[in-house]
Parts: sequence; structure tokens; C-alpha cells
Amino acid sequence: MQLGDESYDGPTLREVVNGATEAVRLVRCDLREIDLRGVDLTEVHFEECVLDNADLRGAALGGASFGGCRLMGADFEGVSGFGFTISRSNAFAANLIRAPLAHADLSGTRFTEAVLRGADLRSCIFDGCDLSGADLAEAQLEHADLRGAGLGPCDLDRMHALRGAIITTTQAAAIVCDLAGATVL
Repeated sequence: MQLGDESYDGPTLREVVNGATEAVRLVRCDLREIDLRGVDLTEVHFEECVLDNADLRGAALGGASFGGCRLMGADFEGVSGFGFTISRSNAFAANLIRAPLAHADLSGTRFTEAVLRGADLRSCIFDGCDLSGADLAEAQLEHADLRGAGLGPCDLDRMHALRGAIITTTQAAAIVCDLAGATVL
């Protein structure tokens, strides 16, 4: 079921999702400040939707996708369900504390100032992502591919947060410059 170019509030969208007999695809929908706390959004696809300041805390997001969406200030804390993805989106200042995103292709997403504290980002692909100012403390980054990501300035805490991630020698040199003030040739 594809729904496009509409505005929804929380109760209306809950009713649509709960009554659907097939996968729901929302295209270019205005979902600003929507309250979807605890809603089962399993395999719901959001394409080019605006979800600024959306409250998704505790929602079930298994197999859900957010492609080309605006997620500025959206709150994903405590979401469940593996296999959800965010790509080509603007997640500026989004709250993704403990988000289960392992193995996701997060390419092209702006995570500037986002809170990814404790998120499961193992084996994720961050090609073309901006992680400037993102809080990565306690995030699980083992085998996460950050080679195509903008990491922003690095201090000791940020360097420790990158443990296990894959970065380029150019990124490593920038980290050394940030931490030691040295020039790498």
C-alpha cells in the first residue's frame, strides 16, 4: 500500500499501519512532530518523508527503511527490530541512542550532532556520511566502514569511540594532527 504527499498525525498513521494487509510505503509525507512511540512499524518504508522532531521511542522498526528523509531531531531511543536502515537522509541532531543498525548501509546520511551513543553500528557502511559532532561514545563500531565518511575533529574520547572501525590512512593522519598537532607527511 503506497501513500503519498499527505500529512498524518500519530493516531491516523497508527490506524493506517495497524489496518494494513500489505507492506506500507509512505512517499513524501509530512510527519513532523508525529508521536509514534511504541508503534509497530515493521517493514514500513518511508521515502522522502519529513519526520523532523518525530517521536519514535520504543517503536518496532524491524525491516523498516528511511530513504531520503528529513529526520532532524527525531527520537529513535529504545527502538527495536534489526534490519532497519537510514540512507541518503538528514538525521541532524537525531537521537539514535542504542539503535540496532548493525550491518546497515547508512550511505549518504548526515549524522551531524546526532547522538549515536551505545548504538549497534557493527559492519555498517558510512559512505558519504557526515559524522561531525556526532556522539559516538560506547557505540559498537567493529568492522564499520568509515572510509567514505567525514569524521570531523577528533579528541581522545572520539578516537576511543572509533575502536574497531575501518578508516583510511588520510583519516588516521587527520586524527593524529587533531590529537598531537603534528604534521603528517
